[in-house]
Formats: sequence, C-alpha cells, structure tokens
Amino acid sequence: MLRRRVLSISAVLISFFSFSACSLKYQRDTVSELNVPQISFEDATVCQFSDNKVTTKLVGSVYEQYKNTGAIYAKDATFYLYDDSGKEKATASVVLLGADPQNEIYEFFDGISFVDNDQNTKISGQSLKWNTKTEQLVSFKNQEITVKKENLEITGKDFSASAISDTFLFSGAVHGTQILVNSGEKVTFSGDSMQGSVSSTKKSGKKNYTVLSGNAFVKTSTMEIYADSIELSGDNFNRIKASGNIKGTNSESELSFTAEELEYNQDTKIVVLSGNVELKDIKNNVTAKAQNIEYDQSTDVAIMQIEVELTQKQNVCKGAYSIYRKKEQTLELSGNASVKQKEDTFRAQNIKFNMETEEIEMNGNIRGSVTSTN
Repeated sequence: MLRRRVLSISAVLISFFSFSACSLKYQRDTVSELNVPQISFEDATVCQFSDNKVTTKLVGSVYEQYKNTGAIYAKDATFYLYDDSGKEKATASVVLLGADPQNEIYEFFDGISFVDNDQNTKISGQSLKWNTKTEQLVSFKNQEITVKKENLEITGKDFSASAISDTFLFSGAVHGTQILVNSGEKVTFSGDSMQGSVSSTKKSGKKNYTVLSGNAFVKTSTMEIYADSIELSGDNFNRIKASGNIKGTNSESELSFTAEELEYNQDTKIVVLSGNVELKDIKNNVTAKAQNIEYDQSTDVAIMQIEVELTQKQNVCKGAYSIYRKKEQTLELSGNASVKQKEDTFRAQNIKFNMETEEIEMNGNIRGSVTSTN
C-alpha cells in the first residue's frame, strides 16, 4: 500500500517537472529504470557529506532517488545548505523539489521560500533554480519573484542573482518599496527592468544600488519622478539619480519640473536638475528655465545657472546666474541681467527684483528703455 502511494506521486512529479521545462530529462514513453525510483521514502531526512561534514540536508514528506542519473525529487520539502564551518548558509521550503546532486543544481516549485542567511535576504515565488557551484539563482521565464531584504521589497519577473558578485537582475517588469531607516519614509518604485546590488556591507563592503530602466518611476513622501532610467543608491537608498525625459513634481513645495538629468538627496532635501531644465512654481505662477537648477526643499531657494529665464505675470527676467527665493518671492539676477515688463526693459550687471511689488533694484552698467503711454 505504501509502495503504490509513493509510485503514484513519482508519476505526478515526473510529469510536472518535464512540463515545467526542467533541465533534468526523463523518458516517459517506456517503463524502465529511468522513470522508476531506485529509492522511495516518506517523511525522510537525507544528508550529503563532504570531508565528514554535512553540506546539504533535505527533509521531505516524500523523497525519491533515481538510479542512472542520481536525480532526486521531493515533495513538501525543506532544503538546507551549509558552509565549510557547518553554519546554515541558505534554506528553501517548497512544495516540489528536483535536484541534480552531481551538477549541484536544485530546482524549486510552488510556494517557494528561499532564505540567504549571509545576505539576510528572503526570496519567494513559484519557480527557482539554484546552482551551488556558480552560486547563481534564477527564476523561470515570465515567473514573478519577490525579494525582501531588511526594509526593501522588490517584486518582478525574470529574476537572476549571483551570490559571488552580490548582484541581481529583473529583466521583466518590476515594482517595489523601500522604508528609509532614518526617517521611516516610504519610497515606492517601478520600471520595465531593474538591476543592482543589495549586498551585505559587513561582508563585502559594497554599496547598495538599484537601477530602474524603461518607464522608470520613483515616489517619495514629497517627490514623484518619471524618467528613462533611475538609480537608487547609498546605504539607505537615500540618493536618487535620473536621466532621460525627466518629469516630476514636488508636492511639499508645489513645484513641477522637466530636465535631462536629476540628482536628489533625501537626507539634505536638495535636488539638482540639469539639461534644458524647466521648473514651475505652481502656487505663484512662476516658470523658470535654465541649464542647471539646484533647489533646496528645506529653504525653498533655487539657484539657477546658464541661460536663465524666469517669467511671472507680465515680467520676463533673464541672466547668466540667479537666485530665486520662493517664500519671499524675490529674484537676484547677475551676468547681463535684464527684466522686461510689457514694453519696458531694464538691464544691468546685477538686478534684484521683488516679484510681488514689481520693484527693481539695479547695480553696474545700468541701461534700459521705457515706453511712455498717454
């Protein structure tokens, strides 16, 4: 009775693994030693040794081993991997497991919970392949995988990772969240693909980073950023760099912006925009254009450089360098500065302009033209 039950499960496992495109191949067209298990156990614990030390351990409700290939199947299994000192390096709990001990390849299916203790990382999903020789972990095509590490959670398709280089890749659509340790702020992100490193700094000294590519999006408590590519870096992913077709908003300062490149430090709250920048102060109906704009969110001060042009109401202000103080609604211009009000134009080396009262203060090489009306 027991033997019949095990063989029944064996047939299901062989059919499932073949259908799922496993690398382990079995002939199902004839009954032979290739598709009949040499060893079958229920509620089994199996260990593999090297130099009198346990290297792997498998615990399952059903365990089967095949003669010619040495392949192993297990149901409701927990897999343990140990390092040279006998410390538990990684564990995986799955509904179905297939193993090729000779090539040190393990394949996991359904209800996967894979834990890398060295990296303090948990991976869950429906299919994974682990190569202990190359220390490569990959998902099957179009399968969604979730990776959790401390305050970071990423979900995406077509996942691969290397324990040697401490890098990972989602070549399919991806989204996730990061909770900043210092502030508790929640950062959400998404993209068409993602690559990076969430390495253990104690072990490798490498810095964490992730790069979102294609329809990249990042949202913090105050900022929304869209771009072709966005990189999150720093020990706490507190730095954001973006490039290509950038557009975004700052809800706290009530600003919107477009640019070719962006850098944002979530600790200092300073954003640097470069390349055909356009910054709009929505509340005050002010639009600023320049090649470089640095905006300090804590002080609401923008420093603008190169081909600066700021428009407000009927006023058009230009210069090579300017400081825009949003709270005070004042503007300081220098470098061939000018302010045009309707038909009137004022030029000087330095101009201070009060945008509420429209008062102008000029210094150095003053000139201009005023059109009188009857």
